[in-house]
Amino acid sequence: MTTSLKGNEDFFAFPPVWIPAEPSLKHYVALFTRSSGARYFTNSLVLSTMSMIAALVVSLPTAYSIARWRFGGGLLSIFLLVLRMLPAIALIIPIYIVYKMLGITNNYLALVVIYTVLYIPFSVWLLVGFLRDFPVEIEEAAMIDGCSRLRALVQVVVPIIAPGMAVVALFSFIATWNEFLFAIVLTGIETKTMMVLVTSFTSGGTDMFYGEASASVVLGVLPAFAVAFMLQRYLVKGLALGGTKG
Repeated sequence: MTTSLKGNEDFFAFPPVWIPAEPSLKHYVALFTRSSGARYFTNSLVLSTMSMIAALVVSLPTAYSIARWRFGGGLLSIFLLVLRMLPAIALIIPIYIVYKMLGITNNYLALVVIYTVLYIPFSVWLLVGFLRDFPVEIEEAAMIDGCSRLRALVQVVVPIIAPGMAVVALFSFIATWNEFLFAIVLTGIETKTMMVLVTSFTSGGTDMFYGEASASVVLGVLPAFAVAFMLQRYLVKGLALGGTKG
């Protein structure tokens, strides 16, 4: 953080300058102008937000069907969790070949699809725990009062399990924001993400761009902290809501 606010003359000063006397945002300005940081930052923000929404939209009905009707039996939940254990490096080559054949590399929607598929298993596994802890009597009372099952889910169940959904949303956003392998292989110059820019600075050859490298690292971690801060009041309650009963 402090390095990104230093002047170029302070990088190699002796004794070291821990806190700059005159903090400056010039490295952030240079990052967004000379290094196209604004485009990378926007790409990460759009992809993370879209993947988070897609993960919630797809995983909620899937988890609901498993929790309420035992869809797939007890093995489906375990199978979903096992899918999450597959290493990304084992999937990247066949996915790249398929995407290349379909001509959908360097495409926002294609990236959102692969991120959603990757994060749905864990999201479903989390939501199943939240939904199984939800009293089914409340949902049945709403249906007796005239609600359809879908309306009861949207207007009764979802507001109560909102803390649990916040946990899923936070996981999906941070996982997408920090993802690197698919981002560097399946993207072009128009869709590369912030993590790709960060590694371009930190993998060597920074020369005179130490300030921009530090600024890119700060911007690379700041949104995840911001989202976690906004959802913090839901997190403890959500994690407790999804706890397994003894």
